[in-house]
Amino acid sequence: MTTSYYPAGPLPDDGAGPQGPDIARTESGLYVPAQPVRPDPETMSSEEYLAACVAQMRAELLDTDGLDKIPPLEPLLGDLLQLNTTARFIGPSGTFKSFLILDMAGHIGTGMQWHGHYVRQGTVVYLVAEGEQGIRKRVRAWEQHHGVRMDNVAFLPRPVQAKSPEWTVFTELARQLEPVFVVIDTQARVSVGVEENSNKEMGEVVDRMDDLRRATGACIGLVHHTGHQGEHGRGASAVKGAMQSEVTITKKGEHVESITLTVKSSKQKDEEQGRDLLFGLKRISLDGEYKPDGRPVTSLVVESLDAMPERPPEPGTPEWIVRELDKAQVPYGWGRDRVKAKCQELGIKAATAKIEEAVRIRKARGKNLPADLPPAESDEPAPAQGAGQTEIPDQTCPAGSEGRSGQGAANLPAPSLSLGRGQVGHTGHTCTACGLPLDAEWAELGHDRHVTC
Repeated sequence: MTTSYYPAGPLPDDGAGPQGPDIARTESGLYVPAQPVRPDPETMSSEEYLAACVAQMRAELLDTDGLDKIPPLEPLLGDLLQLNTTARFIGPSGTFKSFLILDMAGHIGTGMQWHGHYVRQGTVVYLVAEGEQGIRKRVRAWEQHHGVRMDNVAFLPRPVQAKSPEWTVFTELARQLEPVFVVIDTQARVSVGVEENSNKEMGEVVDRMDDLRRATGACIGLVHHTGHQGEHGRGASAVKGAMQSEVTITKKGEHVESITLTVKSSKQKDEEQGRDLLFGLKRISLDGEYKPDGRPVTSLVVESLDAMPERPPEPGTPEWIVRELDKAQVPYGWGRDRVKAKCQELGIKAATAKIEEAVRIRKARGKNLPADLPPAESDEPAPAQGAGQTEIPDQTCPAGSEGRSGQGAANLPAPSLSLGRGQVGHTGHTCTACGLPLDAEWAELGHDRHVTC
């Protein structure tokens, strides 16, 4: 016997229309089959099978009242991650992505707040598809730093290929463990042989991740690298489109003590992206563990910088040179040559380009200066011959009382860079020694005094 199904629509006001046990009416007046017949191609004709499939899909339709039955996204970690979603963590190689994600996993497993952000405690499954030999000491460093065991985090220290039959095994294992967070570190190591730039092939990989998500209800976190240029994840663009969230991690600085990691929510489908988060690194010497030469075994942990005082600049950078010059109370108006000489005096070894950048930074600060820093003008006494004398065209130094010929070396005028171009037009730059105007082009080259001063 074939069950008849009718198009969804409002029931007539007089109550006429399809009736019977197969019909249900929603609050908004639409009627749908109450119990659709399960499609069975073995026992149904092709017409009956199609009708049953349509009825089954019709039963899945929701009106505006039915939308309230869809559960909202549940936060897993702050505003970055939600349950039952797929997320991706991207960044250039060497930006300590795995350290950050292991830190997230540890906080989720133990239920501790993640640097002041909400955490939903639960089991974490961490697929260590690369770098498995280093994971132990990273975990030990985290435990030693926080003073707790990294409980409720299970590690599988080998890759499982997403397009292999073994992925079904991994998915079933994860389903049984009921995790809230599954980390795949990295995307490239579980998709070996897949054309990374192919939207079709990578779409199949994303489908496998969705199978894992549907089976567990967890947040599936993929770790991936960006390309050599740009801030986008390497490979097919369709992968980002399928993600609920994408988190970008960048690094500034070279030495552990001065490295700053920036965590940016670069995509959130249904949530506000939020502000960037800043982290630093701390080196941990593992208790009781030593290398063959007696040095301690070390690893790194991440620390939030958002609630910490500003870190000092890295030695050798222009910002560090600025700080050292300020400490030495060097007048901020000094040009490159005098600052370079002062750096040598202070034992600061730096390339000319970095010194020039430090000079630009100091001059650009304007009014934002340390209260005890000397003014731009030098407090050294000016040479006597520079007082109260007049300037001669094409001359960047005052003329002596004896004229321009036959003068001693101390009274020779500075060479002008604008010879043959008429009289020099001054733009406010003055010699820090004698106080008289400097040639504009001479000053633009970074000089702050006449040659003879």
